[in-house]
Amino acid sequence: MNRSFACFFLLISTTIGYSQDIPLSQILVPSENWKKTTISNLDGPFSAIAPDSQGSLFLASTKTKSVLKLDSNGKVTEVVSDTPAKALAVDNQAGIYIANGSNILYAASGNAKASMIIEGLDCVALCTLKQGKCYGAVPSEKAIYLFDKTGSKKQVGTGDAVISLTVSNDETTLFAGSSDGKSVFTFRIEQNGDITAKDKYVAPRKPPAGASGSIPGMTLDKVNRIYAATSLGVQVFDPTGRLCGVLLQPDFPMFASSIAFAGNDKSTLYALVGQSLYTRKILFPGK
Repeated sequence: MNRSFACFFLLISTTIGYSQDIPLSQILVPSENWKKTTISNLDGPFSAIAPDSQGSLFLASTKTKSVLKLDSNGKVTEVVSDTPAKALAVDNQAGIYIANGSNILYAASGNAKASMIIEGLDCVALCTLKQGKCYGAVPSEKAIYLFDKTGSKKQVGTGDAVISLTVSNDETTLFAGSSDGKSVFTFRIEQNGDITAKDKYVAPRKPPAGASGSIPGMTLDKVNRIYAATSLGVQVFDPTGRLCGVLLQPDFPMFASSIAFAGNDKSTLYALVGQSLYTRKILFPGK
């Protein structure tokens, strides 16, 4: 897929001028910086985070081996027990997909116990579609899978080791961050969930000499700006793939492994750095 077509199907749902040619200084809240989360009953360390459509944030606690929910009002509850996780994704019915070891589990909304749905699928990143299906990245196979809560699965992409996934606001495009940090790939999402028309869409800035590169976390805001967690910081790109700027690390030399928008207006960017949670206000809400 050539870049002009990729830009077209990303921009048809984006307001021209609102999303393009905006420097990072016009995206960030003035005088705001990263803040370490200090909510008393939000007790880390954490291994993964994921948002839902209502502005809540779900966190995998390595201390309690459970999944916690931080709602948009700041209330913390345990929603899944006895389930360590390395990746999470929340569907439109508040069900939670959980990558646990080399298995995939699913916990329906209101069910504190997760059920095994797929064995032997070693996903390190998950993201859901509104229809309820979930993409999973398996870098050890250089593959992307699509599955649902019944355990039905199929391989939909192969060829590159990717470790982060997110979808565009209109769910026509899948973004995939590479394990070597050199590329954010895009795929067109077909009606049956298959992915086609692969394109190397964004080439993030290279890390300093001697530093390893990767894109372990990625999210979008409401106008499809791309926020990519890298060893340089969170690199922000407009919908055409042009760099807006780099949000420096909140806890250097550690860097964000997962990022997500949440909060009552979805304008708080959460970053999991090491095993701690940081926040930063953004002028534009997340998707």
